[in-house]
Amino acid sequence: MQEFILEADVMRSIMKVVHQVAKYDVTVLITGESGTGKELLAKIIHLQSPRSENPFVPVNCGILSGLMFEDKLFGHEKGAFTGAIRREKGCFEIADKGTLFLDEVSEIPLENQTDFLRVLEDFRFVRIGGNQLIESDVRIISATNKNLKDRVKHGLFREDLFYRLHVVPLYIPPLRERKAVIPKMVDRFLNQLAANYKMPRPSVKPEVIDTFCRYDWPGNVRELKNLLERVFILNHDEVIDLEHLPSDFLWHFRAPSRTMALEEVRREGETKAILDVLYRVAGDKEQAAKILRISPRTLRYKLSRYDIKVNRRGELVSKGHPEEHL
Repeated sequence: MQEFILEADVMRSIMKVVHQVAKYDVTVLITGESGTGKELLAKIIHLQSPRSENPFVPVNCGILSGLMFEDKLFGHEKGAFTGAIRREKGCFEIADKGTLFLDEVSEIPLENQTDFLRVLEDFRFVRIGGNQLIESDVRIISATNKNLKDRVKHGLFREDLFYRLHVVPLYIPPLRERKAVIPKMVDRFLNQLAANYKMPRPSVKPEVIDTFCRYDWPGNVRELKNLLERVFILNHDEVIDLEHLPSDFLWHFRAPSRTMALEEVRREGETKAILDVLYRVAGDKEQAAKILRISPRTLRYKLSRYDIKVNRRGELVSKGHPEEHL
């Protein structure tokens, strides 16, 4: 359970609620950004519950719709549809006496939400192509990185289904809101990697930790864990320094290039073009205007507007320069 380091008050509060709800079959809805550890928290609830000896079955609702969703959750009888060559149990049956974890629950299509709600109300269902009413004893834990209330408001999620799932809500804050735990996480993840790969555990330079703490971690704990694994595998030095961090990660700390306004871009481009031509024609404005395909009057206007001063050789002269000007 490396992701849940309890030095932060918010995580201690979450785990206090987890300990309280784990022993009851109450429905839990876990929310938080991608990579914060929602499935891991669901597993902790399961392992601390009376159902811990029975299956923990995760379902990714974000990749299922229509008949595929029904088949995944409720199963099918042989011959129920093309390709159904044998009876298959759905996740409600597989998770019997255990926990069914519904990840990305916000993505359940509207067409499937009605039947799904009906099953959640009495935990009885029929396999696709079957007639037998099957009962299932499961504990429901769901998770989402979306705002379900907003989806209800926009007609994308049934309100009654929302309240059926939203009995005990748990919110996991993003890593950027609990950066104080990053040094502890780095330490524990590296210990875990050293044990898994049977390799020496490197130390970490303070500037690396400082860099980690300055980053916003849009991928949260998963991103930190994956980055450390990448660095651990690709480098075998005794110390992890900034030079060991991937360039695509360090890129985030480069100073952003200055964005010029369109007028500034035009001025810079035209100034360069005019100076190049004037130098080539030794300062002959008439000839320069022909090459630039503008009138001599327009050229004089741009020279004045852009404060371009050149000598007889067509070379740029800085402001206030005592050399002769054309």
